[in-house]
Amino acid sequence: MGKAICVSGSKGGIGKTTTSINLALSLFNKKENVILVDANFTSPNVGIYLGHPVTPKSIHEVLSNKIKIEEAMYLHRSGLKIVPGNISLSSLENVNPSRLKTQVSRLKKDYDWVIIDSAAGLGRESMSALEACDEVLVVLNPELPSVTDALKTIRITQELNKEIAGIVLTRKRKKYDMSIKEIESMLELPVISVIPEDDYVRKAQSRRDAVTNLFPKSKVSKSYNRLSSYMLAQSPNSRDTEFTWRDMIKTIFGLK
Repeated sequence: MGKAICVSGSKGGIGKTTTSINLALSLFNKKENVILVDANFTSPNVGIYLGHPVTPKSIHEVLSNKIKIEEAMYLHRSGLKIVPGNISLSSLENVNPSRLKTQVSRLKKDYDWVIIDSAAGLGRESMSALEACDEVLVVLNPELPSVTDALKTIRITQELNKEIAGIVLTRKRKKYDMSIKEIESMLELPVISVIPEDDYVRKAQSRRDAVTNLFPKSKVSKSYNRLSSYMLAQSPNSRDTEFTWRDMIKTIFGLK
């Protein structure tokens, strides 16, 4: 049985989709059996980022009971399987987010990892993703509004009795950022990964691919690869035996 990871965070524009895509691709590149599901029903971006902007069969049709989830799977040129969303407004009419949990449970039978890209906010969409997962990665930027919004996500996750794998700090810059110590003190959870601000992310998006694939030697790619190694090291069935305490330090502080 695989594990479902919800990449969550109630504030928009913090890097949830970028993190979902690159975590999924990094795990896939380490020979894990991975599928990426877009659970942002009102503003799906996985397909847009990965070259499937128009999808006649998507998670929307699955959750409308029109098709089976296997029919909504697309193969990215990297080999990663994705279940994108439908960008058409009309596709939202019959979507029932509560059906996501059943579909994710089915996927866990066939995949080691089900990475769920959650919607922003705390509505039915984001709640359905939290309810469907086994663990939550809380994504945030190192600024006060993002951290306070993350606190809401954390409290709801805890009320649902879901395990929180840790905090992923994205778009880290050198100036004006909150410190890791301040963030951990406010959230009472560890920062397990620091992802730097990097122009290579936008370059990869413009080419409809993941930065970990196109620019593997960039700082941001190395950070996502360390994050995937951390997730593997926490898994009881891990085949990644090379994640050491030195890697942990590098993961937390975003070092080379």
